[in-house]
Amino acid sequence: MKKITAISLLISIAFIFVQCNGDTDDAQSNFEEERQELVSDLEDLRDDLGDRIEDLSARIEESGEEAGEDMKNALEELRGERSEVDGAIEDVQDATEDSWESVKSNTDELVENVSNKLEEWGDQFKDVFDNES
Repeated sequence: MKKITAISLLISIAFIFVQCNGDTDDAQSNFEEERQELVSDLEDLRDDLGDRIEDLSARIEESGEEAGEDMKNALEELRGERSEVDGAIEDVQDATEDSWESVKSNTDELVENVSNKLEEWGDQFKDVFDNES
């Protein structure tokens, strides 16, 4: 009888171990998927910033001396934002499961700030760009 109890106990422990290991694999898979999705979103944001930098650079160049300081400052800020996004991509790629929540939170905050700035700049320079057309 003791042998059957011991075998049952071992089978139960093995089952629990397999279940826990499966949960770990699922968590690892979810972490990897979430990380890849965030990297992809950041790369899209970086590409958008790059497009806006090119557009604003061309408009400043076309305007020559008439390009306002606001436009030149916005260009430098866009370049700075793109550098921050590049850094965030590296942080996300280097994140571990232990650091994930912190990295994700910081990245989400950065994305929100950059998106808000892009919207502000779009509104600020809309009239300027519309008048050039």
